[in-house]
Amino acid sequence: MSKKPAAGSRVDEFLDLYKKLEQLLKLAYSNDSGRFESVVTRYENSRECGDWKDELSSIRDIRNLLQHNPKINNRYIVTPSDDIINALRAIIEQVESPRLAIYYGVPEDKIYKATLGSGLMKVMNVMKDRGFSHIPVVENNKLYGVLSSYAVLEFITEQGVQILTEETKVRDMKNYLPVEKHKNEYYRFMPVTAKFYEADEAFEKRDERRRRLVCIFITDHGRPDEPIRSMLTPWSVVGK
Repeated sequence: MSKKPAAGSRVDEFLDLYKKLEQLLKLAYSNDSGRFESVVTRYENSRECGDWKDELSSIRDIRNLLQHNPKINNRYIVTPSDDIINALRAIIEQVESPRLAIYYGVPEDKIYKATLGSGLMKVMNVMKDRGFSHIPVVENNKLYGVLSSYAVLEFITEQGVQILTEETKVRDMKNYLPVEKHKNEYYRFMPVTAKFYEADEAFEKRDERRRRLVCIFITDHGRPDEPIRSMLTPWSVVGK
């Protein structure tokens, strides 16, 4: 029959694991000034923490007890259970191998795309029926621009278009499609190695022109001249 580890050795193991977690998170958040008192609290309050939020809160409380009131009558005030230590190990593993953003977007083969030769009315009907607000326009397997409801409105009002017909093509509004032409929203490109939390944080920020980020395109190296591998919207990360 195997012996249980002594309380002291279990406490030491717990504190060593917690220190490792802190070091990993300090590296992960090295460019983030943040608004939390510690990197562990920062992680606990992120969507990246996922289902470990409650366990991490308990782990942090236990660590603080051991840090500030380690012993009474030469005995540890609390001894972490095997379940707590195993949870801490699992959290460390999750931090060491963070989720990739590409798996939370619409994959390449399921993205609805238009081309410059697509009928504008047909694409707009698909947008209405499926609740799409932004459609990538692709030429030669590369992103030419994005068809959005705002871009269509700009095209109609600025060009004085009276009516759209079945003959109207997406190319008729090609000057309004490039991502840099969109005045009230912007887009980002990230590589296939981008982490989920990087995409999540990107959607929370506005750019220097106070525009909101409406879409992230994942490409091999994060370049706009590469094929799209995945497409993320703010809805891709909500609740994850």
